[in-house]
Formats: sequence, C-alpha cells, structure tokens
Amino acid sequence: MRLRFSPVDVSIRSHVARWHAAPGRRKVGLQSAPRRLRIFLFAIIALTAIAIAQEKKKDLSDVSLEEPSNIQVYSASKHIQNASDAPSSVTVITADEIQKYGYRSLADILESVRGFYINYDRDYSFVGVRGFGRLGDWNSRVLVLIDGHRINDNILGEGFVGSEFLVDVDLIERVEIIRGPSSSLYGADAFLAVINVITRRPPQLKGFEITFAPASFATYAGRASYAGQYRGLDMLLSGTFFNSQGPTLFFPVFDSPATNYGITRNTDYESFQHILTTISFHGFTLQGLFSAHDKGVPTAYFGTVFNDPATANLDYHQYFDLSYQHSVGEKWDLTARTSYDQDRLQAPLAYYTGLPDGSTTVDVYSFRGNWSDTEAKLSGTLLEKHRITLGTEITDNLRQDQGYYVPIGNVFTPDPLSSVIWALYGQDEFAIAHKLTLSAGVRYDHYSQFGGTTNPRLGLIYHVLHPTTLKVLYGTAFRAPEPYELQPDVGGGSANNLQLGPEKIRSVEGVVEQTLGEHLALSGSVFCNWISSLISVETVLNGTELYQNYGKANATGAEVELDGQLASGIKGRASYSYVNAVNPATDQVLTNSPQHMGKFNLSVPLLQQRLFASLAAQYTSSVQTLAGNTLSGFSVFNFTMLGHSLGKHLDLSGSVYNVFNKKYFEPGRPEDPEDSIQQDGRNFRIKATVRF
Repeated sequence: MRLRFSPVDVSIRSHVARWHAAPGRRKVGLQSAPRRLRIFLFAIIALTAIAIAQEKKKDLSDVSLEEPSNIQVYSASKHIQNASDAPSSVTVITADEIQKYGYRSLADILESVRGFYINYDRDYSFVGVRGFGRLGDWNSRVLVLIDGHRINDNILGEGFVGSEFLVDVDLIERVEIIRGPSSSLYGADAFLAVINVITRRPPQLKGFEITFAPASFATYAGRASYAGQYRGLDMLLSGTFFNSQGPTLFFPVFDSPATNYGITRNTDYESFQHILTTISFHGFTLQGLFSAHDKGVPTAYFGTVFNDPATANLDYHQYFDLSYQHSVGEKWDLTARTSYDQDRLQAPLAYYTGLPDGSTTVDVYSFRGNWSDTEAKLSGTLLEKHRITLGTEITDNLRQDQGYYVPIGNVFTPDPLSSVIWALYGQDEFAIAHKLTLSAGVRYDHYSQFGGTTNPRLGLIYHVLHPTTLKVLYGTAFRAPEPYELQPDVGGGSANNLQLGPEKIRSVEGVVEQTLGEHLALSGSVFCNWISSLISVETVLNGTELYQNYGKANATGAEVELDGQLASGIKGRASYSYVNAVNPATDQVLTNSPQHMGKFNLSVPLLQQRLFASLAAQYTSSVQTLAGNTLSGFSVFNFTMLGHSLGKHLDLSGSVYNVFNKKYFEPGRPEDPEDSIQQDGRNFRIKATVRF
C-alpha cells in the first residue's frame, strides 16, 4: 500500500533529518564495523572454548548424531537429494534447533541464517538477502512456501515471515532455505531465495500436544495439536492463539506536549489465530489452513494520527491444497496438486478531520485476492545418467481487488483486476562422470498482462574427493509487477501502468563445501548478483505517482560457515558474510544494506541430554537510511534454557532475548515518519509443552 505524502509528511521528514544530525545522535560509519565484529568474534570464541571444555567431560555413549554431509533437501530441485548434490547454496534449520534456540517466528529463524537479515517496522517483518533489502517493498523478492504451497499473496506479493507467518513454529519439522535465483523451477518471486517450511506429520508428532507460553509485554500464546495414524490414514489437527499488549514506545519525531511527548501505549498490540489440518491417505494429501492476524501500527505511518489504536492491519489467509503422488514404473514419480487461496487485508487508518475539535475519522483500505493454482510434475531417471524433472503450472488470479471498505453496510468499492499465468519447466541433472554432474533447467512463464519470460539455471557440481564438493552456479529470475504497482494509490490520483514489466536478476556463484570428519562441515561461497529493471515509483508532472522500470543494483560478496554436532551432543553453527551492494549508476552503497554480518549458534547439553543451554547471537554492521543517515552496527545475544522430556511428557524452556538490553535501530520505510525505528530491549518468554 502506497499513499501520497502531504506537506505535513515533508515537514516531519525534515524534523527527522535534523534529529539524526543532532550532536547527541551517535553516528557510526561503515569503517567501524571491523572493530565491533572483532568484539563479537572474541565473545564467540570464548563461549566456544567453554563448550569444548564441556565436550571433554561428556560420555560418548547413547548419543544421536546428525552428520552434516547427509543433510537431505527437497526444494532445490523439487525432489529429495543430498544438500551437497543440490545446484544451490542451501541451509536447513530443523525442529530441534527451533526448540533449543527459542525461535518464536520464521523471522527469528531467518535471522540466524548466513546472508539473511530482518527489518521490523513494528507492523510486518521484511527479509533482506545478501545486501538487498529494499525499504518500501513487501517481501515479494523472496518466495515463501508451506509444504511446497506458495503463500505470497497475489496483490502485494507479500510473503509473511514474522509473527504474522501462517503456521506456529512448533509445527515446523524443518525449514529449507535455497539461496539465489530459482525462477527456473518456481517462477515469480523466487528472485533472491526460496524458503520452504516443511510441517510436522505423524510420526514426528504423536498423540496430543499442548503448549502455553507467557512472555514480556503482557503476551500469552497457546497451542493444541493432535496427530495420529489409523489404517494408512495420517492426520494432524492444530490450533494456535496469540495475544500481546505490546511495549510502550517512544518516537522522538513526535516529542511534543500535543502528542504525549512521543510516548505511545496500547498501539503496538497484536493477536492471531491459526488452524492447520493435514490428512494423508494412499498418496493423497489434503491440507487446509486458516489464519487471522490483527496488528496495531504505532508508527503513525501514511500521515495517520499518532497514538491512535484505530490504525491497524487485519490479515486473513486461508487455503486448501490437495496433492497426489504416485510411482510410474520403477524410476518415475508423478506429482499433481491443486489449491485454492483466499487472502484479505483490511487496513483502517485514523486521520484528523481538520475540524477545530480535533476529531478523527477512519478510512479503511482493503485488498482482496482469490486465486487457484494447479501443477503437474513428472520426475525420474532416464538412461541411468539423467535425472529429469518436467512440469507445468497454471495460476488463475480470479480476484486482485484493491479499494475502500465501509464497515457500515459492509460495502467494498474495488478497482478490480484479474490475471492468468501459465508455465512450463524442465530440468536435467546429467551425471557426466562419477563425480561430476551438470544440472540444467529452464522455465517459461506467460502472464496475461505483459507476456512471457524465460529463466534458465545451470549448476556444475564436482565431488573432488569424498569430503570436498565444488559448485559453480548460474541463474536468472524475475519478479512480476504486482497489482499494487500496476494500480497504485487506490483512488488517490495515481496513474495506472499496465505496461510495467518484470524486474530481472542474473547471478553467478562459486561454492566450496568441505566435511571435516563425520560431524563438522565447512562451506564458503563467493557470488555476484546483477539486478536490472527495478520497479520504482516516481512523481510525474501532474503530481500523480507512477511505477516504472528503472534503476539497477549490483552485489558482490563472500560467505563462510562452520556447522556441526560433536559426539557429546554439542551442536553449533558460526558464519560470517561480507557483501558490497551498490547502485552502479552512482557507486553508492544501497540503503538498508549491511556489509558485515556474523551469526553464531551454540547448544550445549548439561544433564544427560535432558537439559540444554543455548546461545544465538547476531552481529549486523551499520546501514544507511532513506534520509541518508547512518545507523550504528549492533550485536544481539539471545539465551535459552531447555528442559527436554522431563518426566517423558514435558518440555519446559525459558528464553531471554537481547540479553544485554542493546539499544539499536532499524531503518524506517517510505511511509513511516520516523527515519529509524527502535527495536525491543531485553524481553523474555517461558514455554511449557505437554505431550500425552
């Protein structure tokens, strides 16, 4: 949703710029990142040394080990394969890690992954990947899947990842993160990455499971799940609730007596409810999901009234997905799926009426999307050396309506839009030699709005020795223009542009993966991304706004990661990422683009695999805001203590987030009057899970 700025908005932005330039406002340039990074790394090394000391004291018997060299993934090629054989740089986060590190949302999970970072504007969470996290966008360059089902909506293209994500994280079996362009398999939105959330099924969840979790800011959450198997029928049914009053916040831009000195209470509230059902029988799987999310917006975005709880976003998403898998002969598998989604966004915005009494009124913007998707895929082995994948997909966007909603009378006045997309794709994984594989894939997508686009992917994978793998990867991808870009500012005087074309990206990456013994893996990569035809908004002569294809971005970087689990059950991951993402026309670093990121996770068993202490830490270097200010780099440490299978039926955990109460800021978005937004200080959560 994009609205025009008034003179009041311009004045507020000037106020923000003066506040950031004030002597009391600390600025830290990019050159300070190495020093902060050294401090971060020193703390990590010290903690690792403690863990290794604990390792020497452990009994090595009766310990279940996960070998990094045997990690299995599906999403990289749409069939199960070893991660070392995948034509991508892949990270897999398991349910065990989610529990031990106290992750509360998909955003928490992604924050721990190398090359990824999260912006939270106190409304939604937005994903940045390898230096590209454009402020004002809606996660439409990252494809988010639940069990292979696309959840990016068909109006904003938004993929939910924060607390607004559609599934309780306790129901996640694993998350597969596929870096780089993947439009050769998935089409639109698989631009920077694909995130596939695989949910738990029987037997990963057996019987009844009940969770209750109180937390800071008057927060309460709960879940009740049941999963069972009966005569070939697998069933899971789960419901989740969440309610939070939210913290008291201070926004310096509103620091005046007329606006309560910038202090707002009871406007950062949040609640949601999820229902998930999955039924499997003889190759058929039916999944149904319903999610309702209500979030207060405390930032007074789009020029709304500050400290008014009426400004909020209400999101509803529901879908049914029916899939069928069947073996055709001994070497081929057929998969077919059809689904129907319905997405709703109601956005009440509180504005002053302009009357002397200072009264307010509420405008309600509404987005309503309905779409169906049908896909058929055939995968198998041909002539012993070729692993072939062939598929077709049709998406019918039955409704992509934007408009105004009047609660009295339940009247919705839309600017209607609809579209149809069809696609063909194919991939061949050719075993050139025993240790050398060439993966080549291509997909053609045809849009009723702008025509067709073709996107290839190539991967050369060489297993030099048993513990060493080299990958050379090339791919392209596209992001189709979203309806809100084709028809922006509903009723606001902006121009429609049905000739808008897709954004494009080309990527080259080299990957080295080295296993160190049975339980450690070291990986590194270098990459270059070239993005063109960026969809950007500009104001034309008559004062209206128009989205056009202009602008480019280039990103060059390197990543290194050590991952493993020791014999005693100590498990950890450490990574460092460097990226230089610039506008090639000006050679200026992109806004919201940290050059340095460090991630560290360490889990140590303390008592016979029943008690675990876990640390998750992230370092993010300084970034530029939209107003050209520099926000300081920061380190955040989160600590979780987990008692697992206490009495065989109880898990009890306590987590402290931002342990050292670090005060840090993240950039505001174009619609926010604040150039930077303060994040939460120290907070906690206690969670109890009972199984029976």
